[in-house]
This record gives sequence, C-alpha cells and structure tokens, in this order.
Amino acid sequence: MIERNLRIFRTAAAVLNFTEAAEILGMSQPNVTRQLARLERELGTMLFLRTGRSVELTPEGEVLKEECEKLFSMESGILRKLRDAAKGRSSYTLGGTVTAGSFLLIGMIAAYRRENPECALDLEIGGAADLLARLDAGELDLVLTDDVYDRKHFLCEPYCTDELIPVFAPGLIRERDLSVKEHLRRGSRFIFVGLNSGSCRAFLHYLRRRRLPEPADGQLTAAGSLDAVKQLAQSGAGIAILSSLAVENELKAGVLLRGVFSEGPLARPVDFVYTPSGKHAFIDGFIRFCRRRRAPSLAPRS
Repeated sequence: MIERNLRIFRTAAAVLNFTEAAEILGMSQPNVTRQLARLERELGTMLFLRTGRSVELTPEGEVLKEECEKLFSMESGILRKLRDAAKGRSSYTLGGTVTAGSFLLIGMIAAYRRENPECALDLEIGGAADLLARLDAGELDLVLTDDVYDRKHFLCEPYCTDELIPVFAPGLIRERDLSVKEHLRRGSRFIFVGLNSGSCRAFLHYLRRRRLPEPADGQLTAAGSLDAVKQLAQSGAGIAILSSLAVENELKAGVLLRGVFSEGPLARPVDFVYTPSGKHAFIDGFIRFCRRRRAPSLAPRS
C-alpha cells in the first residue's frame, strides 16, 4: 500500500546510516542512496544532510519521518483489521532481535499458540533499530530485545539476563580463563555478527566500563550472520563473542570451546518493549506466560 521509497526512507531515518539501512532492507547501499535521491527529487526538497560518513535529517526530513510513522501505523491497523476479520480471531505480531527472537521467542510463541489456539501470533526477527521503529509505528505489538533502546520513549518489562561468552576452536587457545586485555595486546581477532550488532556494542561497553584498551583496527570482524560467526570460530579465525543460548549445541558437540573472561562476566539485559498505546491486555498476559515458562538456566531480572 505504501510506496517503497517511503519504506526505505523510514529505515534510513531511523538508523541514520545508509549502509546499515541497506543491510536491514536486504539492498545494496548504492541502491538505497539512489532511491532516497529519487524521493528527494519527487518531493522537491532535501531530506538528509550528508557530511562525509555521517548523515542527519533536515528539518523537512524530520517532518516526513514523523508523518511516516502516522502513515505506517494507519496501514498496519487497516491490514490487521482485515486479517482478523478474515480469520475470525485476534492476531498479533511480535518482534525479536536475532538472539532473543531465535533462541527465546520462537519457543514461547509456539507454546502460547498451543494453549491459546484462538490467538494468531506472527514473529519477525531483525535488528533492534528496525524493530523498534516498526513498534513505534504500530506494525509490531511487542518486541523482545537484548539491545539498547530509548527507555524514556518505550515501556518495558525485564525478562532475563543473557550472558555473552567467548568461544573458539579447540587448539586455538590453551587457557579457558581469557584476559581480554592480554588478547587485545596480542592482536587477537574478535568475531561478531556485525560491528553495529548488539553483542558488539555490549562488548565495547564492557571494555569502556572496565577501562580496558580499545581494539586496534582489524581486531573486530563482522561475519554477517550467526552461522558465519560460528563457522569462522570453528575454523580458528578468532574468538567469537556469542550468547550462551546460541552455542549450546556446538559446545555439547565439542566443535567449539567456552572461555571465561578473567575481567568478569559480560551480561546484557533482555527486555520486553512496547508502547503506551499497545494492546496491554494481550501484552501483559503474554509476558506473564513467558515468565512462567522461563528456563531455570535463565537468570530472571527484577
């Protein structure tokens, strides 16, 4: 219903980075740039200020961003009402970041469907910035995220704590007790899904909080996907920083070994995030359901 150029603009306006927007949309960066330039020509105004590698919205861009959220929210509401009318039941769409969605939310949704067959639940997995933009626009009802978000803008309910751990190929490192400072000094490579991923940001925050050295150029590697991270780690290309949830099978099989940071554990919160205008009866009930089914291995957050 909504033109593609506006969808591209909305994502680019949310992340203020054309390369990241292209990754989220599954497009090439030059194509994103061309589509945005075409939109600017059609509207007869500049929407972005491009200064080197940084991008920011013009006043006109800020206005369009605000109006886009209203437009997308309206479209989402119309499509949902049509879908519910056709199915004769209530439907909700949930979002999850890669780890939280893949290793926590999928199982919880399946269990909820079995106990509530009258309720239709859809799941979308993606980057936090895109999911939260869609939550704000009314396209999603609830998001489970292990990444940072604006706590002043959204409502949240804590769910659990996720531990990020170093994993590596057998024979790559002799010691299991890893000093991050020493491995940074050695020039060891650390592997992430992306350099703007939640796990990479959490790792950099961990370094700053403990006053550890910043990684040198080339020490942080973006693999592009979770499977690629594991494959690189198994090949001995470096130390992967992954959620303990994501590598349970590989650790059991012995194709990856788990280390321990000598500077202390690296943990991040996992929260349910929603909007003040959300469907609170469903949201509250679903969160209570998930807390009852939380695995003993997951540390609850208070």
